[in-house]
Amino acid sequence: MTEIPEHLLKRSQERRAAIGGEASPSSEPASAASDDSPSDAPATSPAVPAAAAAAVAEPVAPPPAPVRPEVAAALRRRKIPYWAMPVLAGLPLWAYVYQATLEPPPADESSPIVLGEAVYAGCAGCHGDAGEGVSAPALDGVLATWPDYRDHMMWVRLGDPGWPGTTYGATNKPKSVGMPAHAALTDAELAQVVLYERTAFGGLDPTSEEYLTLVEIAEGKKTFAEAGLGPVSTAAGVDPAKLTAG
Repeated sequence: MTEIPEHLLKRSQERRAAIGGEASPSSEPASAASDDSPSDAPATSPAVPAAAAAAVAEPVAPPPAPVRPEVAAALRRRKIPYWAMPVLAGLPLWAYVYQATLEPPPADESSPIVLGEAVYAGCAGCHGDAGEGVSAPALDGVLATWPDYRDHMMWVRLGDPGWPGTTYGATNKPKSVGMPAHAALTDAELAQVVLYERTAFGGLDPTSEEYLTLVEIAEGKKTFAEAGLGPVSTAAGVDPAKLTAG
């Protein structure tokens, strides 16, 4: 039987000690020989189990610090929803559009009413900017004085000098104020200023036939001669030829 060399036995014992934690006793004669002679193998310390080593090496986490009251309140507070940001960003634009809807639309500078107001600027010195009357009668009763727009137009054209008789209008007011004639006004300008006075100071209905006819004359679609004389002018004896004067 072949004898195992002593250095191989030592190496085997070292490996077993490293794996199992203890050296296997030798039952061969070489073991006895190793008792008689001093061994050169270093002493092997018992191995520490892997689970115990891991438990010792793992640090223990400290307990979490208590949350401060203000931080806890902030965490509990409801957050702004994601859709609120675009809504807030669009509020200035919405406010601008809303404000624009509250303002009246700009007046059309070519409308008969606006043009009539410009013509009336030459009358405001006597009748007042708001028709309240300054050195001439107020115009708040213009529809009662002139129920027919054609008589009103003829009065503005002729004035005191050209109007027959000593009174004027349906209420027979005395001609004592000195209403000047405006013979230089065209049919369109005459209709514009009369339309403005009857609408702004008399509250003329903009849907009435009279309003629409005045607009036609003011826009040059119809002449004063085509409209004809009114009943008060006819009764006062106004010359029909004055319908074409201007």
